[in-house]
Amino acid sequence: MGIKGIYRELGPGQRIALAKLAAEKLETSGRPLRVAIDVAIWQFQARAAKGGTNPAIRTLFYRLVRLLGLAVQPIFVFDGPYKPAFKRNKRSGRGDGVSNAMAKRLIRLFGFPIHQAPGEAEAECALLQREGIVDAVLSEDVDTIMFGCTRTLRNWSAEGQRGAKTPTHVTMYDVDHPAMIASGLDREGMIIVALMSGGDYIPEGVPRCGLKLACEVARAGFGKSLCRLKAADKDGLASWKASLERELYTNESGFFRTRHRALVIPDDFPEMKILRYYTHPVVSNLDTIESLKRSVTWNAPVDAMALREFVAETFEWTYRIGAIKLIRVLSPGLLVQGLSLPCNQDHSNDRAAASGMGRTPLIRGVSGRRCHFSTDGTPELRVSYTPLDVVPLDLSEEMSEEEVPSGRGGLGLNSDDEYGASQSGPDMLSDPEPGKTKATFDPSSPQSLWVPETFVKLGAPSYVDEWEQKQKPKKKEATRVAKGSTKSSGRKGTKSSDSMPESKKAGTLDKWVVQERNPAGPGTKTSLSRPRHRPLSPTPPWTAPGGADHFGPSSPSNSRQLHHISRPLKAIVLSSSPESLPPLSSLLLGKKPPAHGSKSATSHKAEKANLTRREKRELAGRGTANLARETGPGRDCHSGSQRQYHYVAGEIGDIVFLPPGEQR
Repeated sequence: MGIKGIYRELGPGQRIALAKLAAEKLETSGRPLRVAIDVAIWQFQARAAKGGTNPAIRTLFYRLVRLLGLAVQPIFVFDGPYKPAFKRNKRSGRGDGVSNAMAKRLIRLFGFPIHQAPGEAEAECALLQREGIVDAVLSEDVDTIMFGCTRTLRNWSAEGQRGAKTPTHVTMYDVDHPAMIASGLDREGMIIVALMSGGDYIPEGVPRCGLKLACEVARAGFGKSLCRLKAADKDGLASWKASLERELYTNESGFFRTRHRALVIPDDFPEMKILRYYTHPVVSNLDTIESLKRSVTWNAPVDAMALREFVAETFEWTYRIGAIKLIRVLSPGLLVQGLSLPCNQDHSNDRAAASGMGRTPLIRGVSGRRCHFSTDGTPELRVSYTPLDVVPLDLSEEMSEEEVPSGRGGLGLNSDDEYGASQSGPDMLSDPEPGKTKATFDPSSPQSLWVPETFVKLGAPSYVDEWEQKQKPKKKEATRVAKGSTKSSGRKGTKSSDSMPESKKAGTLDKWVVQERNPAGPGTKTSLSRPRHRPLSPTPPWTAPGGADHFGPSSPSNSRQLHHISRPLKAIVLSSSPESLPPLSSLLLGKKPPAHGSKSATSHKAEKANLTRREKRELAGRGTANLARETGPGRDCHSGSQRQYHYVAGEIGDIVFLPPGEQR
């Protein structure tokens, strides 16, 4: 519908969370966000729905639930009798009467207003937005801009490729946004694009005229000059057409990228009847608009009892389990609506009236705060509530499936009374496995929900104040600890070495890493070498003479002479037991080393299988059977260079050096 490919010319628009728009509108104006919706577009999209009973009406049901949970107040507009008879060369009716009747019934049960347009619903939505009845139009069609809408919301869908597929974001086209102004396509420009490249009322457009050329014509100003002409001004229309043909043929003003001499404008272009569909659509008069402003009810309550009957008849949500499902689906939206009721200026009700029919207060408390990507960072509070306190349904009146009166004796072929007594209900082919039973939703137990902070502060400010008072001591303690660590440091933002954990201090790896450098000389070997055996020691492996300075970049031993490159050595530490060597992650992250004997025989076997060929040969040469290895990348504490440390358990005193060719 609309102009094919026009969004490439308009640009991507502003991708924004609908919850953020609703919260900002509530903060700035004191009332929820109001949008106009063309029902025909939603019904067209619902035709592709599959699964369940009555999938089309189910799609509408869940969309209404989402709007309820966002505290967005919609008004649904239906097509009228004076809409154009043909669209896209097909006869356009007013939709299926049964579908419209069911949609109207469901919308009224949710408490949302309905408006009947005299003509096309899209044009009526644009009029409602221009007159200030709504803030935006939620539509998938760009025709709303051609009808004069200044803010259009489209593509209500999930943001990102991961996570849930629940619609959270919309693409907003605001005619006052710099990106829209830079595109050069205003209302008049969009009309000339639709006439030349093809739209709903003239899909073929001008022969051999594409979207790019039509947009160039619009940016040249031909749309504005055409829409200002009156239908009776034949001379003005002929002059406009001659000017367009001359510019297309010569391009003397430089409006186009190239001349279009082969393009021929039809004699009947533009057809005034089609032009008036865009410039003067059939909409409600001013008296009707003023009456609508006074009579529309934005915060009508949800009829939960009637909605229970509707879902039982339409979706087969029967018995007690069906009522519990309705409570689970409906309770988050009703909670948000109840919290936003006190901020509605048109019908201000106190908290007691909002929780009528003997209901208890909506929420029980606040337990957290977050800024999530699904709301574009809008602050949210985690509130606790009981679904039965929010949805006014009496589950005691609902009959469970086991309580349905039934029997097998009515049509039985014999008098097997014992079988009839034991098998009076449906056949149970197999008992469900205990491990695969899903946890049932308990509407009487507390549930948690993330709600925009603006709604909670307006609907339940005492709970927010109480939670914030509890958070103040925690913030003070965190600030005190941060200041103490900063003062004890020599530099601002650097922790003192005394307050730093032992496992994170510089030189922690020195007592575990063994590196020995032989004096450089002609006899230096770069192959795998084995130094002389050193005395046994129960202490951790030895460090080289000089400690950490022996391995620093300023070491007298030149590693370039020893290994012909300045890469650090790969050190292999040997010990008689794997448990005496802490993992590298515990040294770097401050974690506790694993307990003695924590590794199983399977893990030792897997570690042994991961050894390199050379390590296996060395193992076979030494005849050591107990060998374990843990490898992890680490950063040298004193030199800052990136190194790879290998922990190998074998015979104490074995020190192995790998030349550059063997380092991996």
